[in-house]
Amino acid sequence: MKIIAELGINHRGSSQVAEQLIDVATSAGAWGVKFQYRGQAGFYQAVSEIGDEILSKEIDDSYIPPEDILALAQYIKNKGLAAGISFFKFEDAGNFGDQLNTFDFFKVPSAELMNSDLVSSMASLGKPLILSTGGHTEEDIFRAIDSTRHVPDICYLHCISNYPVLLGNQQMKFIEALKQKTDAEIGYSSHDQDWEVCLVAAGNGATVFERHLTMDKNGKGIDDSSSSDPAEFIRMCRLLNAYSTVQGSGKREINQGERINMQNLGSSLYASRAIEPGETLSATNVVLKAPRKGLTWAELQKRQLTNIRRPVAEGVAISELHFTEPKPPLEPHLVAFCDEKQLSIPIRLHDAAVLQSRFPIKNNELHLSYEEVAKFGASMDDGLAGLDLSRHYSIHIPDYIDSKTLIDPLAADADIQSRSLKVIETCVDLALELEQHSGASVPIVGSFSRILPAGKAATYDRLHASLLKAGRDRGAPIYPQWLPRIAWYFGGAEVLDMFCGEDDIDIITSIGMELCLDLSHLILSANYSKADWAVWCARLMPLSRHIHIADAVGIDGEGIEFGEGDLGDPTQYINGPGRKVLEIWQGHLSEGDGFDKAIRQLGEKNG
Repeated sequence: MKIIAELGINHRGSSQVAEQLIDVATSAGAWGVKFQYRGQAGFYQAVSEIGDEILSKEIDDSYIPPEDILALAQYIKNKGLAAGISFFKFEDAGNFGDQLNTFDFFKVPSAELMNSDLVSSMASLGKPLILSTGGHTEEDIFRAIDSTRHVPDICYLHCISNYPVLLGNQQMKFIEALKQKTDAEIGYSSHDQDWEVCLVAAGNGATVFERHLTMDKNGKGIDDSSSSDPAEFIRMCRLLNAYSTVQGSGKREINQGERINMQNLGSSLYASRAIEPGETLSATNVVLKAPRKGLTWAELQKRQLTNIRRPVAEGVAISELHFTEPKPPLEPHLVAFCDEKQLSIPIRLHDAAVLQSRFPIKNNELHLSYEEVAKFGASMDDGLAGLDLSRHYSIHIPDYIDSKTLIDPLAADADIQSRSLKVIETCVDLALELEQHSGASVPIVGSFSRILPAGKAATYDRLHASLLKAGRDRGAPIYPQWLPRIAWYFGGAEVLDMFCGEDDIDIITSIGMELCLDLSHLILSANYSKADWAVWCARLMPLSRHIHIADAVGIDGEGIEFGEGDLGDPTQYINGPGRKVLEIWQGHLSEGDGFDKAIRQLGEKNG
């Protein structure tokens, strides 16, 4: 979508106000900013009627000379936006001399749609041209389209020239008629009282949007009531820029948040007593409970699963594994490949024995829940009893300190801060304990996403100091993890603003903060910003001390199979120094089938 902030006369003739409006358009995510220009003297010949007097005075009071408009146009371009201008007569374009080429696009306003001399003169400038169609009959509009078909890079805007347009007067279906008449881009010039009708325009096929921007929509200017203030404009840009993503591909695909919710909110079969191999499942030995950690009756019937082939302890969720023989360990040559490349897989306390048996590799990353951290805090020996202490470990701090609270060592709430620091302290204690057993360092990774009211720079400075004190000063460095822009917290999606944007890279680089680089998260966050993830990667890699490797696609397709996303060939990362954790989404399920497939893929290519 191309969203143009029309400044019109809302700058009140002030370059300073114009700059403020340009800054709003930039932060909102607009594509361009446009001026209107009328020569200072003699544009209105007759001013005897009251409407003429009002409009003439507004235009005169809002005049900005060409040299100042050119400076503002450069200001717009320096912000990365397109600068445009509209003229009501071509003679006024001459006031800009040979610097007219500064502008990236031109527009013919609705009132001059049938001014063939102006249209042809503007088209001759060789820049993209926009024609607005307000106040004209269908016949006139279609005649204007026919007469400009030869103009390359032309766009037509549906427009209702009331100020403001009341709800119900938009005639939005006419956009479809315009699209049938031309292959050119079709947009909507909005003077609506309700900016939300721009979303209806998008639904009818508009891809270019022009909306007046003002600092005060209740101001005394004649355009204020048909304009958007900064808050409205930012929201409009956010929704329109997300339009194609909201629409999707037309296919119904399940996202990670849904999978988590289906698991947490759904139910499955659990053993109501110990079940021996050879038994058939029935109401006498299973019960339906939440969460959905295993199979349902419908899934059993669909897969035609009958007799249990492995013993099932009371309270364990019934899974497909219970209808199969135990899976053999990873072959020695693949184990050697993993150890040579220092590849690691995530394990949890509850599946550590199974995964460490199937994957006898040297490196593991221990992903902890807040309850498991508490277990280690209460008795380090009891927690360690479930782990192979000859392995080399890294530790992933839990995202939560309880079922309702994200970890935040800088929280203003003293209780949240204290409990967050306690979780981190226990993870450091565990890291030092594991290092004593294995003789290898134990990196610690954590996700920190809360911004202080003081702003990002202050948050990063304080977080950096806090983690150095809690970790490195005790001999166990803690690396903040690069995050996706959209995180699945508490079963829903949250848009983050820490460790996920180009401005974050600037701050991290300036303070020399070392981090864990998650390539899957990096791809997702760069895609969200419509940036090249490889460029971000090149900037972050010098600060990366620990790496998570997985493929990703779009803005929330995390941890997908290698080759299915935007990562491309992972060889350079596999062959890089240090430990690399294979962060395959739900790779631990079915005794690690996802990890097994990933290791085989990588081993065949890089072994």
